[in-house]
Amino acid sequence: MPTHHVLILGAGAAGVAAATALARHEDIHVTLVGRTHETPYIRMHITGVAFGPTLPETIHAPLPPVTVLADTATHLDPISRIVHLASGAQLRYDAVIIATGSRPDTLTPGLPGRHTPAARHQVVTLHSIQDAQQIREHLTRTAGPSRVAIYGGGFTGAETASALHAAGHHVALISRSRIPGRASFGAQIAAHITGIHRGKITTFLGRTITADRDRSPLLGITLDDTTTLSADLLITALGNAPTAPGPFSSGVPVDDRLRSTAPHVYAAGSTAIHRDDHLGIWRLDHWADAAAQGQHAAAAVLHDRTGAADPGPYRPRSSYTSLIHGTAITGIGYTMTPATEGQGPGPGTLVTHTLNGALVGVSGVDAVATVHETAQHLHESAA
Repeated sequence: MPTHHVLILGAGAAGVAAATALARHEDIHVTLVGRTHETPYIRMHITGVAFGPTLPETIHAPLPPVTVLADTATHLDPISRIVHLASGAQLRYDAVIIATGSRPDTLTPGLPGRHTPAARHQVVTLHSIQDAQQIREHLTRTAGPSRVAIYGGGFTGAETASALHAAGHHVALISRSRIPGRASFGAQIAAHITGIHRGKITTFLGRTITADRDRSPLLGITLDDTTTLSADLLITALGNAPTAPGPFSSGVPVDDRLRSTAPHVYAAGSTAIHRDDHLGIWRLDHWADAAAQGQHAAAAVLHDRTGAADPGPYRPRSSYTSLIHGTAITGIGYTMTPATEGQGPGPGTLVTHTLNGALVGVSGVDAVATVHETAQHLHESAA
C-alpha cells in the first residue's frame, strides 16, 4: 500500500526519468503532470520533425506505470502542499519534483515590425514539437529551397544552420557575438565552429536585429549596421529561461541534492537553478543532463521520505554530441566555464574545462573517444 504521494510536474526528460525511478517503489504513489492537451515527447528529436523525415507521433516518450495527467500546473502552495491545475483541480502531495523545463527567449516585444501578421507566422523558435511542425510546414510549402535567417549561434542555432544548409536551403546566421556559441561550447571550440560556418553559410556576426518588417511574402530583417536581408523564415535561437508554476515562475533554486528552500519541494532539469560549492550558480538545458537530474531528485526524495541511501551531491556528468556541418562536437560534464585549456582549434581538439582547479567538463572536436577517456577523471576531481 503506497504511503507517500509524490507529484512530478513536467513530463519531459527530467520528469519522466524521476517518475521511472520512483515507480519501482511500492510505498510511493506517483502522479506525473504534463501540459494540457500534450502527449509527452522526446524533445531532443524535434529537429528531425522540423528538418528531416521524423513524424511527430514517433517521438512520444515512453511512460512508466504511474498516474499521468495532461493538466498544466498553474500554482504550487508549499505551505498547504497543494498544486493547482489549469482545469481547476487540486492535488495534494507529500513531496513534489518540479521538472517543468524552460521557455525560449524571443525577439524584443517592442522591436519595429514585431507584431505584424508576417512576424507572427514567419518568426518562430525551435523549442517544442509545435515549433518543429510549424517550421516543417514553412519549408515544405514550396518545392524549391527557402531563405532562412537564424538569430543565435548556440547549440540550437548552430545545429539548425547545419541541418538547413545540408538540406539545400539558403541560410543566414545572425549572432550578437563575433564568436557565437562561446557560452555553449567554450571559446576554443566556438571559434572552430565559427570558422566552419563562414565557409558554408552567410554570417552576420556581432550584429543585432533592429527591425523585422513585412515585405510579403518575405520578411525584411534590418541589422544594427543598417544591413537588410530578406527571408522566408526567421528562426530565433536566443537561449531560454526556466519556467515553473508560481511562486517559482523564474526557476527553482536548489542545493546539491536538488532540494529547494521550500520544504518537500525538489527540482530537476532546466527549471532548476543550482547553487552549490562545486560550480556556484549554474543551469543546464540538454536532454541527457535533465534525465540524470530527474533520477537524482527521485533518489533524494526516497532518502528524505523513506530513509533510502543518500544520493550525494549532484554533479553534471552527462554527455552530448552535436553534429555541425559534419563535425562532431562532443562534451561531457559542465563545459560552459570559460576556464579552459586545450590545443587547436581544429579536428582532434580536446578542451578541459576547470573551475577553481577542479576538472568539471571535457569537450572536443571530432574526438569522441578521447573526450570519454579524459572524462574518467571527472569523478576523481569531484571526490
